[in-house]
Parts: sequence; structure tokens; C-alpha cells
Amino acid sequence: MALPPIDFAALIDRVRRAQTFLLVTHVSPDSDAIGGLLGLTHALRLIGKTVTPSCSDPIFDRFSLLPGHTEVVNRSPGPFDLAIALDCGDESRLGSIWVDRPTPKPDLISIDHHITNTRFGQINWVDPSAASTSELVLDLIDRLDIALNPDIATCLLYGIVGDTLGFRTPNTTSHVLFYAQRLMEAGASLNDSMNDQFNRRSLALICLWGKAINALKIKDRIVYTAISKAMRGACGMSGTGDISLSSFLIGANEADRAAVLVEKDDGQIEISMRAKAGFDVAKAATALGGGGHPLAAGATLDGPLDMATKRVLAALKDNP
Repeated sequence: MALPPIDFAALIDRVRRAQTFLLVTHVSPDSDAIGGLLGLTHALRLIGKTVTPSCSDPIFDRFSLLPGHTEVVNRSPGPFDLAIALDCGDESRLGSIWVDRPTPKPDLISIDHHITNTRFGQINWVDPSAASTSELVLDLIDRLDIALNPDIATCLLYGIVGDTLGFRTPNTTSHVLFYAQRLMEAGASLNDSMNDQFNRRSLALICLWGKAINALKIKDRIVYTAISKAMRGACGMSGTGDISLSSFLIGANEADRAAVLVEKDDGQIEISMRAKAGFDVAKAATALGGGGHPLAAGATLDGPLDMATKRVLAALKDNP
């Protein structure tokens, strides 16, 4: 089904008229979420806007390479003239900083590239052909006639590198590479971005990967594992948003799809799913109340962990 056309004139006018912005991305944020969030923050500040970047979940030290990462807040009373949701396919995935916000809430623009996006904003820019939301943020910056600087470039390149797994996903086009070239010419280091995301892990994370791999199972060419709070605690691993194991597991020759379930501190279960080319995990994620792309998707379920695992396997079996 074709998506409705974007009224870019209305979008740009709304951004230009606003002065105070709340930028918000999804819970358990990934590289594209925080890269796009901070890239747009830096850009809007260059044209005199007051911008608060936010995420309902803490971002720990995973994004320490990114200028402004310490400014991301998980609560902000406002008021704001306008809110922009970045890289989020469903309003509930924005978490408490938006869902629990008292009314009246500011108007919301949703900028996203997930095919499962529910179009929850007053203005929705959803482009599933984009490999990352950070690309759309770069398009927006161009439309606003904002010149790139090293801070903007570093954040957006980080997002593009993260969502393409270092330019290895099937949607890595010449257009994506051109955007990466532009960002490098503006001062971003490709080496730093690649090294930070793919060659740097804490001992706590390595410990947790070991426990999760020991608990690995495979059924119907679905490789999966479940990570409990006790496992995280034994390794000294705080948080659930930076485990990134599903992208490793999908490399198994015997599997077509992979799932990693992580028990959060509040008892909810964070699901990360990956698929090989030709397979689809977005349909299963949507059936579970989440969303994403055919090759990478996720959801959040109620616990306990064993029941959530059964639900995930059933959804993957019923939505091949």
C-alpha cells in the first residue's frame, strides 16, 4: 500500500514557526535513534531554536562518541511549541516522557523509516525506502538550509552506520553512500564511528553474551535466547538497550531468523529480532505490538520471561 505524499511545505513551515522543541526517540534506543536525535538537536540550535533532546530510557555510555550525548534527558516539563518523534514506529514506544505527558501536548511531527509506522503524528514523514532515520534528518536539515558542521555530521553518520550495520544491509544504496560521503566531508570520522559501534564492548557485555549463548536454542530455523535480570546482574550489566546480540546470532548458518529476549528491571521483556534476506520479522513484531523492518524488528511484552518466549516463537511461526 502506497504511503500518502508528504506535504514538505507544511512540515518546514511548522518547524520554522516553532521556537521551543522537544525531540524524543524510542525506548531502548539504538545508534540511529540517538544519532538522529542529536544531529537534529545541533542543527536546530544553529538557527536559534531552543531544543531539548530526550529519551525515556537512559543511554548509559554507549553513545559517548556523540557530541551532546550528556544532554539527553528522560524527563522535561516544558512547555514546548512543537515535538518531533524520531525513528519511532508507534507512539507507545516513545515511553513515559511522551505517553505520560499531561495534556495539552504540543503538536507532534513523526519522522521515521519503519514500514510498520502507525502515523501517530499531526504531520508524518515516513519513508521506508530510507536505510535510516538519520538520512531523513539530513534531508530535513537541507530543506531548512542549515549548513552541516562536525557535530551534526558525527551524529548523523553514526546513525547511518549503525542502521546499515556498517553499510552491509541490503538497503545500502549509492544514495546512502553519498550521504555518508557528505557527512565525512563535513567533519565526521567514519573510522571512529565504525570502531565505536562494532569493535568496542565492555567486559560486562562480553560476560552476558557468554551466558546468553550458553542458553541458546534453535527451533524451526529460529535461533533464540532469553536473558534474565539475574543473568544481567551476575555480569554487572545495567540496562537492556545496548546488548545487540541478535545481529550476531543471525549469522548462524542453521538459522533464518533470530530472537533475543531481555528481562528489564520493571519485569517487561524487550524483544530484538533479526532475519536473513528473504525472510521477515516485521510481521511477527507487529503481531506482538511492536514494529520495525523485515530484517530487523522488535517489541516489548509483559513477563514472565518463559511466557514471553513462547509468544515470540508462536508469532514467528505464524508470521513467516
